[in-house]
Amino acid sequence: MIGSLFALALVATPATPGDIDKLAFMGGCWTLLRPNGTKIEEQWLTPAGGAMIGMSRSVRDGKLRQFEFMRIVPGDDGALRYVVIPSGQTETAFTLKDLAADAVTFENPKNDFPQRILYRLADKNTLVARIEGSMNGQERSADFPYMRCPAGN
Repeated sequence: MIGSLFALALVATPATPGDIDKLAFMGGCWTLLRPNGTKIEEQWLTPAGGAMIGMSRSVRDGKLRQFEFMRIVPGDDGALRYVVIPSGQTETAFTLKDLAADAVTFENPKNDFPQRILYRLADKNTLVARIEGSMNGQERSADFPYMRCPAGN
């Protein structure tokens, strides 16, 4: 019985039609300037057509260092997926684990790192992205406290 309950807990919860709309807090242009001079920009289109589309780039010393293309879409089972293609690597999908007001967590326990991607709106001008998981048996995490881009950017 416990095994059956555990198996049920691992099944992704199908998204309701309005779930993608609950991620509207992520929409817009966000930027972060690291102490080493790296500028990270992340942009998300607001929900439309049942999906969100995003992109990110990191620039340091005038050179593109990393980029990502992201989308949040329902998977075949109906659960929302955060699908990312980082710097030309292969596509990786993370399944919706938790959705609350102004916060979301996606998870892929089989990914090397990260296994979790989280977004939380700290205030109207601060979006905190976080990656978490284990690497070589050690728990790791990184926070990205983005500020809303100035108007016109």
